[in-house]
Amino acid sequence: MSHTNQPATFADQVRHAPGGEQISHCFSCGTCTATCPIQWVEEAYNPRRIIKMVMLGMKEQVLSDPVIWLCSACDLCYRRCPQEVHISEIMQAIRDIAAQEGYTPIRAVAEVDEQACAGCGMCAQACPYEAIELLPRWVMMQPTLRKKRALPQVDPLLCQGCTICTVTCPVSAIRIKDIGDDVILAQIRAFAGKAG
Repeated sequence: MSHTNQPATFADQVRHAPGGEQISHCFSCGTCTATCPIQWVEEAYNPRRIIKMVMLGMKEQVLSDPVIWLCSACDLCYRRCPQEVHISEIMQAIRDIAAQEGYTPIRAVAEVDEQACAGCGMCAQACPYEAIELLPRWVMMQPTLRKKRALPQVDPLLCQGCTICTVTCPVSAIRIKDIGDDVILAQIRAFAGKAG
């Protein structure tokens, strides 16, 4: 019989991860799913279902599912949960395990134009996901001139691609990768056409 400190099941692995301790307190009432604003726009996102799959040991299915990256940590579900389960913390624990095992979110994330950035930090202050941090970096200002500046660093595992940073930036130095103004304008026109 081998003795290891490895969790025996996927549920144990989540339970031992920071934020995942309460997963066993969930009794699948569905309040989280009914309350979730993400679920209102993305029907595939169902926190109750994800937790049930974890408890059933469906590790590969959970970690490979792109919906685990959608939780915005708004905590509306926590305020209504009869068991006071922090669903957002459980989802973060699941995402941490996914990241440790090589899974990455399938979504567009913010990227910074270092030469245009003024280093004001407004994007970091505005980010509701704490996905942006100001860090000192060496930047090429001209072919032979380097300068050390505090610049935003985007954590792709935390960034939700919400565009709050892009509209906050006074010099338009941060954008969502592969989503330009033309794409956003086309989406607005398509939405306006459906509404009319």
